[in-house]
Amino acid sequence: MSEIDDLSVMVRWRPYQLYPGIPYEGIDRREHLRRKYGSDGGKSSGLQRIRDEAESVDIELRYDLIDRIPNTAYAHHLLEWSVNSNLQHQLSEALFEAYFCKGVDIGDPKALVEISASVGLPAVDAGELLYSSKGEVDMTRHLDLAREYNIFSVPGYLFDNGYLLPGAQAEETITQVLKRIAEKI
Repeated sequence: MSEIDDLSVMVRWRPYQLYPGIPYEGIDRREHLRRKYGSDGGKSSGLQRIRDEAESVDIELRYDLIDRIPNTAYAHHLLEWSVNSNLQHQLSEALFEAYFCKGVDIGDPKALVEISASVGLPAVDAGELLYSSKGEVDMTRHLDLAREYNIFSVPGYLFDNGYLLPGAQAEETITQVLKRIAEKI
């Protein structure tokens, strides 16, 4: 829960995979970017805009440390599991930091157990969850729910009233939307 003036907001992270067909061992990031964007490998002004925006809130994105694009099914499996512990938001932040700031392969169950433990989730339970999933996590239900709400990119902010705010948004924009929703309640 966080407070915006007198408005109480609860954030619930939902699973969504940009690349659901990626094998569980992940794929080479540089090769993927070359195939997708050509010889410049995705070094677009859009990527620089994202980097600049992150720096404006004291986050240093280190794309140079990312070797692989992971299959994120295991990470999403952990996020779903963490809901009941009230540590889902902390786990989400730790996953983002591990991947985007430290280049950790968040498709690797061993790395995920360490990240889970770093936010206070029991490492033994996290490991049991990941290793008992027999190498695969069914994301079908989550991807179907995303399609039902017309979510095709990340991030996407889905509010209880069904309103969808797609894409990365400034804090001020989200605050304005929340205030408008609260006025209608």
